[in-house]
Amino acid sequence: MRLALFVVAVSLASGPVSVGLCATTVDYKEDVEPILQANCFGCHGEKKGLGRLRLHTTDAIREALDVHDDLLTAGKPDESELYARLVLPANDKKLMPKGGDPLSKENIATIKKWIEEGGVFEITADAPMDEAPAEKPKLPERPELGPASPDAIRAVQNTGALVIPLYAGANELRVSFPSSRDQVTDETVALLVPLAGQLVELDLSGTKITDASADSLKQLVNLDTLHLEKTSIGDAAVAALAELKYLNYLNLHSTKVTDAALESLKPVVSLQRLYVWQTPATYDAAKALEESTPGLEVNLGWNHPGVVRERINSELARVEQQQKESGDAMAEAEKALATAKKDKEAADKRAAELKRKLESLDEPAEKKLEEANQLEREQPADEGNAA
Repeated sequence: MRLALFVVAVSLASGPVSVGLCATTVDYKEDVEPILQANCFGCHGEKKGLGRLRLHTTDAIREALDVHDDLLTAGKPDESELYARLVLPANDKKLMPKGGDPLSKENIATIKKWIEEGGVFEITADAPMDEAPAEKPKLPERPELGPASPDAIRAVQNTGALVIPLYAGANELRVSFPSSRDQVTDETVALLVPLAGQLVELDLSGTKITDASADSLKQLVNLDTLHLEKTSIGDAAVAALAELKYLNYLNLHSTKVTDAALESLKPVVSLQRLYVWQTPATYDAAKALEESTPGLEVNLGWNHPGVVRERINSELARVEQQQKESGDAMAEAEKALATAKKDKEAADKRAAELKRKLESLDEPAEKKLEEANQLEREQPADEGNAA
């Protein structure tokens, strides 16, 4: 079960950074950790933890997040200090690594992509080598979108929103409120509706919106990424999202959603990532939603009791298997030792027998030699007497 594999999750602002079986192109152990080890562990490692920050293990990073809640934000490198401090101007005192050479563009790009992909740390369960990877579900394809009205874009920008193309030359738009979150209300969300034809990514995290935004949100029919974390959103607004057939990523971290919200998301077959960390939603409801939606990964957070239990059970199963294998190996070793002892005793006995036989063969020759020697010693004396 995928939920059980999200066992060490360590992000706050957009839900935990997952440790699980996720489809990523950047591997933490092979691609990211060597970069941190070469450039960061000296000041933020096992022996030294400047600024109460240690990065040498995933457990250390989890502990650091209790102090630095902006260290990692899944999917948002620009809001993650781990990345943001690497791309500051050269004369900025906060540029990292402090006192060292700046990271190469390639290394910075690796860390950025890793965070964009969700900040996956490691795979915690190994699938059998001969097991074929699960086939990804075919998701609904959004049709090509036309350009947005410049007036509609300006109207949204006037609310303090940042409106940018998804990529250079794209008609698809991303809207966020990086400097005016506390001013964004349900009325602000209503002003986004004229951009429904082009709006595919929307970040409303940390804003003042409520369930009254439900009618507006369900009209944003082209959304595939929606951040609602740290808002007053509840079950009613989430129920409205069931009509968004392209929705792929939904972050509800630190909201009021319950199991009812998870139940209402079952029709959203396109949903692949759901964050419900620090919500009233239960482990069982999250598991049920995962099982009903192919490819979905529900993240409850590394410290959720259900996830902790799953993690402990997984490790216990591994340790018990080690116990069995070690016991079997010891039994085999003891059996081999007993056989070796018997073989040595038999060999010792046979060696003694062969030595005795050799001695018996050598005994007559020795006597003859002794007799000959005795005759030689006596011969001169006899000759002298004869003279």
